[in-house]
Amino acid sequence: MKTRVSPKALLLVLLLVVVINLPLAHSRFTSWRVERSGTDVTAAVTAHRVLSPKDNPAYFVEFAYPPAIDEDKLRWTAEVDRATYDRAVADKEIAVRVLPDRPAAYTVHGQVTHRLGLVITLIADVALLVMVLLLWRYRAKLRPRLEAVAVGDVERCKPGASLEKTDDGLYLISGEVSGITDDEIILELGDRQVRVLLDGHANPVGHQQPARVRARLVG
Repeated sequence: MKTRVSPKALLLVLLLVVVINLPLAHSRFTSWRVERSGTDVTAAVTAHRVLSPKDNPAYFVEFAYPPAIDEDKLRWTAEVDRATYDRAVADKEIAVRVLPDRPAAYTVHGQVTHRLGLVITLIADVALLVMVLLLWRYRAKLRPRLEAVAVGDVERCKPGASLEKTDDGLYLISGEVSGITDDEIILELGDRQVRVLLDGHANPVGHQQPARVRARLVG
């Protein structure tokens, strides 16, 4: 019997995929919108600074849009290359492409982009994939396992899984046989397993065949 994937587990995995990839997807979509529907404007440079890690300085420009784009006159920042930085400092202005109805969505001429977000997202995706594969690989060991002792011979039955308590306090257990030894069988009940000790009773049912047995639970 194939192990069914829990809808809750599948939903959780899908939610994690969305959470991991949404920031990068949103950033890429915003960049696409700016490229496709943005307006080119000249913004006033309000401040500038250079961060100087050894042999790898980073150049930042702070700017404000024309009032037609941003009446609140908020300040926005972008990292740019050296040539753009020098020109912006000298001219006190810089070319920006922006969505008119969304000042936070912009790209600056000469802007420096980094792949850190992409790298982090890929690492997180790989980690999630490894976790899912490990959980799938060892799913049988992670499922709860009940222990039972047979009070009668194992019988063949129709496919299906059930654990039904009878009037005498025993259980009628049905499931697919996933393991067989001389003294016990393992029955698969979908979300759990039942290890049935035969206690001298016969088992005519083969591996991966549906079986039913009356037994008492012991753990």
